[in-house]
Amino acid sequence: MGLETTIKRAIRLAALVPLLRPAIVACYELTPYGAGWRREHPYDRAHGVRTSGALPGFVLQPGDPVDFPTTSYVPAQPSIIRTALAAIPEPQHCHFLDLGCGKGRPLLIATEFAFPTITGVELFPALANIARQNSAVFSRKYPNRTRINIITGDALAHPLPTENLVIFLYNPFGQELIAQLLDNVEASLCASPRDLYIVYYNPTWADVFDVSTSLERRYAAQLPYDPSEIGYGPHESDAVVIWQNRGNPHPRPPGNPSNPITILSPGWRAVITAT
Repeated sequence: MGLETTIKRAIRLAALVPLLRPAIVACYELTPYGAGWRREHPYDRAHGVRTSGALPGFVLQPGDPVDFPTTSYVPAQPSIIRTALAAIPEPQHCHFLDLGCGKGRPLLIATEFAFPTITGVELFPALANIARQNSAVFSRKYPNRTRINIITGDALAHPLPTENLVIFLYNPFGQELIAQLLDNVEASLCASPRDLYIVYYNPTWADVFDVSTSLERRYAAQLPYDPSEIGYGPHESDAVVIWQNRGNPHPRPPGNPSNPITILSPGWRAVITAT
């Protein structure tokens, strides 16, 4: 039995037997899957924020047990977020929206770019409150950067801005919710044609976006962690795919957007093989 499968079964068991939750949390933190993320990341130490930690879904108390395998919190690697956002042309003309923003690490890194607005939507109040605290730290430390807005609520119920838009996803939803998001995106593009990008980190349900008649791939790569990030997660590289609206006039960055995706564990881990 693979590690991810073991974890998912433990999470489901914890959902059914609440008395087992503390023990399962302790075991989760000791596994290679949880331990690396649980360590305080160098990014947090450098900036005085709290974005580290890995939390299985039942700790976050989602509304439906079927959500447990797809609502765990783990933070994205800063170097990979930067590389992905650098592939977005003219960020000064795009609004940034992180759906399922967790503690807000991608939002903090987005302030390094010229996005005119930066918004995160997070279902779980505990995570949203930490994201607000982190945003407040950045507002004091970097007063000239774009302020971050955190919204507590259902990410798929949040209206999409009608301006040029970057949607950031770090594997936040299962297949059905990704399909619902695509419906929202396609309807929004039909009503308001514009430049729109979906940055999908660990794109476990990439096939949903790949069949869209409104989107096409802009970028696909397996990106290595910065050396300083090794050991602060269970891997040494992660996959990123970016889709854009069809007919987008901006030149694409180097790399083959058609690079194939291999799903090592459905809903949990995707990797990209360069061609």
